[in-house]
Parts: sequence; C-alpha cells; structure tokens
Amino acid sequence: MLLIENIPMHRFRPNLIKLNYILIILCLIGCTNKTSTVNPTHYLKDVYADKFLIGATMNNKMVANHTLTSTQIVKQHFSSVTMDNSFKWEPFNPEPNVYKLTGPNNFVKFSKDNHITPVGHVLFWHSQTPDWVFKDDKGDLLSRTALLKRMRERASFMAQHFGDNIKVWDVVNEAIEDDGSLRQSLYHQIIGNDFIEQAFIIANEELPSDAIKIYNDYGMTRKGRVDSVINMIEDFKLRNIPIDAIGIQGHWSMQEPSIQEIEFNLKRLAATGLPLHVTELDIDYLGREHFFSANVDLEKLAATPDNNPYPNANFPLQADIELGQRYTEIFKLFLKHHKSIDRVTFWGVTDADSWLNGWPVSGRTNYPLLFNRDGTAKNALQKVIDAGLGHP
Repeated sequence: MLLIENIPMHRFRPNLIKLNYILIILCLIGCTNKTSTVNPTHYLKDVYADKFLIGATMNNKMVANHTLTSTQIVKQHFSSVTMDNSFKWEPFNPEPNVYKLTGPNNFVKFSKDNHITPVGHVLFWHSQTPDWVFKDDKGDLLSRTALLKRMRERASFMAQHFGDNIKVWDVVNEAIEDDGSLRQSLYHQIIGNDFIEQAFIIANEELPSDAIKIYNDYGMTRKGRVDSVINMIEDFKLRNIPIDAIGIQGHWSMQEPSIQEIEFNLKRLAATGLPLHVTELDIDYLGREHFFSANVDLEKLAATPDNNPYPNANFPLQADIELGQRYTEIFKLFLKHHKSIDRVTFWGVTDADSWLNGWPVSGRTNYPLLFNRDGTAKNALQKVIDAGLGHP
C-alpha cells in the first residue's frame, strides 16, 4: 500500500482531477450497459382497476412459496393469475386416474387468499396432452365417442374439484392454423371438424353456469386465423353454441405486429360482440421474426453471440427504454379500446420466468417482461404505469 500522508497533497491534485474525470467517464459507460431499475410510483392493478384486470402467469414454486420475489410482485401488482403448466392435461393428469393436484390447489388458495381472479389454463390443447388420452388399452386411436367421453370426464373433474373457485377458463387453445384451416391434431383427426364446437358444448355443460369460456390462440393478427375465428364465433352464435370470450395471446416482438395491425384486428374481433382477453402478453426484445412464429412444436435453435447478445442478464438501459416505448404504445392502444378488453395477462412475472429464455433459441437469455431477473422494476414498468395514469 502506498503511504502518502507525508507528501504534500498539491502534488497530487492534477492527477486526482484527471482520475476523477476518468472515474466519471467509466461510471457513465458502465451505467449505460447496466440493467436499469426504478421505484414504481404505483401498482399496476390500481392504475388499471377501472379498465381491465392485469394478470401474470405463475408456476408451482411461486404458489407454494409466498416469500419468493416473484410471488411478492404478483401480490403487489396483479389482479389476475394464470398457471403456466400445471392445469394442462399432461402435467395435471399424466396417467389414467393419476392427478397432480398440489400446484393447482396451491394456486386456488393463493388467489383466494389474495383476492386475485384465477384463470384455468387450459382444458383442451393439442400440445402437452399425454398419449393415453387418445388411445385405448391396445394402443389404438380411440373412437370419436370415446375421446369425447374422456374430454367430458376432464371437464367434469375440473368442475367438481375447483367448482366456483375458478370461473374463467381457456377451453380450447391453438386449434386454428395461420391460414385459417383447422389444426390437424389428434383431437381433430378423431372427432372431426366440430372438435372446437364439441369442446365448448362439454365445457358449458360441465363447468359452473357462469364460467367464462374462452377460445385462445396466438398470431391473432394473421388474416387467415382471424377470419376463421370470427366466422367460427358468428356460426356458434347462430346455432347457440356457448362461447364467452376471445383470447389473444400477444406474443409479440419489438417491430411485429405493428400497432396498426394490432388495432385493426382488435376492432375486428371486438365486433363479434365478445369481450377480449389478452392472455399471454410479452415482448420478445431479441426478436424471432427471422426464425419462426409462436408455434411451440417447431425445432429450437442454439444460442450464439448474434442471437443471444446479453447472456449475463446485462440488459442495457437504452434497451429497457426501447422496450418501455413499445409497451407504452401497446397499452395506450389497450386503453383506447378498454371497453372491449376484460383482461391483460403477462406471460410470466420476471424475465427469469419467461418461456422466451429457451424458445425459439435454446439457452438464450431474453428480456420480455416488466421486471428484471432479480425482481427489480424495469423502466418499462414505469412506462406502463405512466400510460395508465395518462402521462405522456
């Protein structure tokens, strides 16, 4: 260690001044690359309370351990919650007569204890459905009648076990392709072209009479899919097939779809007369347009420096500001059409919870939500709050 107490300090002042300048410059450089944090002025659920529910997606750990940072954030900021996986058929009922109820039961208790609206996700989806659902004891595909019976048993079990505790359900998820054709899932292959119709009939007969039954899908700005959803709803209305709301997943990126595209399709879907639920909102900051869509069945890519530029949770301030600007535009649009929107749910709580960390690029570190990995608030959170408060 250098001792300087016996050396006149004036000899060091020029060097100290230079050193101070260097430290300031280094600090500024470091700050521009450091993940930003803010102290939000309000809670999301309070700001949007008279417009629509604000939701987040939870997992089994969050609903079991209420001391987790993500769980605390949900209590503070959100008025609705959805489980990411534990209600899906395979995690919930992996084998005949085997039910994994711990996570779902904790979810119901958490939502009830904290006066938060729970959403059941999802009754019928081609993905994460175990093979046994579609096959008999010999391994052959079931008949239409047998599969409809299993679907009814699932809906009945949900109604009996969760009753009035869950009154909002995604009944069918992602059953229509980009071009508007029906997805050729085993549901469709076995049951036929009326699979979605039969699913809603079953849900209406088995779930509580006042349950909100939703058709949910991604890519709800793509003409083929939107046209088919609208035609389906109009047909259902004419034939008194029960359907209560439209789910718009909202897995969007920084550039696509444009605000104009989102608004055009919001208006078209709202014109059906059904309320809209934005069910799975996140903004893929790193982008995936040049990879593919939100189809979870597609093959993943590997992380590289080009597609994974911030691997160490070092999301730059400027990037956070850009993310906040994108969210601001989107929420101003939601506010403009709030009479048509019942709920906006983020798919995750913090960046650490997001599915986009591993999809469509395996091992990628993404930054799509309003809270950093450590639970601190992003600049983007304050921007969404400001939008709700009417601030520019």
